[in-house]
Amino acid sequence: MQFETRDAKLKNGVRVLKVPIRGAESATVLVLVKTGSRNEQDNQAGISHVLEHMLFKGTKKYKTALALAEAVDAMGGINNAFTGKEYTGYYITTAGKHLPKSLEILGEMLTSPLIPAEDLKREREVIVEEINMYEDHLMERAGEEFENLVYGGSRMGKLIIGTKESVRATETEDLRHYMKRWYTGSNVLVVVAGKVKSGEDEKIEESFGGLQKGPKLEYLDGAEYGKEREFHLRKKTEQAHFVIGVPGISMLDPRRYALQIAQVVLGGNMSSRLFNEIREKRGLAYYVGAEMETNYDVGYLAVKAGVKLEKLTEAMAVVKQEMLELGETITVKEVKNAKDYLLGKLPLSIEGSMEVARFLGLRAVVTGEIRQPEEVKAAIKRVTRVEVKQLLQELMSDEKLRSVVVGPKNQ
Repeated sequence: MQFETRDAKLKNGVRVLKVPIRGAESATVLVLVKTGSRNEQDNQAGISHVLEHMLFKGTKKYKTALALAEAVDAMGGINNAFTGKEYTGYYITTAGKHLPKSLEILGEMLTSPLIPAEDLKREREVIVEEINMYEDHLMERAGEEFENLVYGGSRMGKLIIGTKESVRATETEDLRHYMKRWYTGSNVLVVVAGKVKSGEDEKIEESFGGLQKGPKLEYLDGAEYGKEREFHLRKKTEQAHFVIGVPGISMLDPRRYALQIAQVVLGGNMSSRLFNEIREKRGLAYYVGAEMETNYDVGYLAVKAGVKLEKLTEAMAVVKQEMLELGETITVKEVKNAKDYLLGKLPLSIEGSMEVARFLGLRAVVTGEIRQPEEVKAAIKRVTRVEVKQLLQELMSDEKLRSVVVGPKNQ
C-alpha cells in the first residue's frame, strides 16, 4: 500500500503531513513533538510525562479539563496522549466531519494551555500513584530495569515516568520553561490522516501557527550502552520475571528488518523457537517472547519471560542457549516463515486513520523520513538468511548478553 502524502510547513516551521485515505470515515489529528525522557536532566525526570498530563487541564478557550473533555465527547471522539523516550504525542480521532474541531482543540492545547497550579498539585499525586502501580507490575518492572541496564550510560536508561521525588518537585514554571524550549516550530509534526479534505490548510495554520518559531532540535546527547551485565531486583513473588538481551541497532540502520526477522524466529509469535521450547515442550513459563527496540541511535533485542521460581535457572539457560545459537542454526524456512508473518501483519497495522498517522509520523518526527508501507514490504522481502546470520553473529555473544531478574533471591 502506498499512501498519498502532502508534506508542507507552516510559517513558524511546524511540519504538516496530510494523508488522505480513500474510503475512510474517520480522521485523526496526531501532533508529535520531538522530545521525551532522553532530553531530561536528572532533576527533571518525568517532566515530559507531567507536561503531557497537564495539557489536558484547560486552555484559553476551554477553561477546564471538563470543558476540553466535553468538547471531544460532543463529537464522539477519542482524545489521548503518550510520552516516549524520544517523542511525545497528542491525538484526537473523530468522524471526518469533525476534523476542523479536532484541529482547533489540539491547537489550543499546544498553544494556550493554562497549566493551573492547583491542577498540577493534584496531578502530581495521580502520577505518583501511577509510579506505584508500575512498581507493583513486575512484568513491566523487569522491562524497565532491563532498559536501565542496557542503556545504563545514557539518559535513555531513565524511566519515562520519572521518580516520585522529581515528579513532586515539578512546578508550573518548570513545565512552561520546558515547553518553551522544546515545543517550537520545526520540532513539531502535525499528521492529519483519514477523511481529509483539501480545504483544511487554513484551519491548520490557524490552529498551530501560534507556536513559537524554532528549528528542529537535536537530542541533548548521544545514547550509550551500559557496561553492567546483570541486575537482580529482589522482590517477594510467586513467579520470577526475567529479561535477557543484547544491545541492538538503531532505526537508521538498514539491517533493522533482518533483526526483526530474527526476533520473530526467536520469540515473536506462537510458532517461534522460544514459545515452543520454553512453554510448549518444557512448561516453564506462562509468557515468553522476544522483542526489539530501535531508537534514533541505539536499540536492543531482548527476551522476556515469567517462570516458576524453581525453574528460573533452567529457563534462563535455555533462553541464553537459543539466543547464542540462533546465528548458526537459523534456517531458510524459518526466515521465510518470519517474512510471511511480518508481511501478513503489515496491512493489519495500518487499518485505521490513527494507525496510519502513527505509522508515518513516529518515524518522521525522529528522523525526518517518511517511510511508506510498500517500502517496508520490499525491504522485508529483500532480506536473506545470510544477512540475518551475519547480523546475529555480530550482535550475539556471551560478553554482550545483559540480564535482569525480578523476584526472590536466587534459587
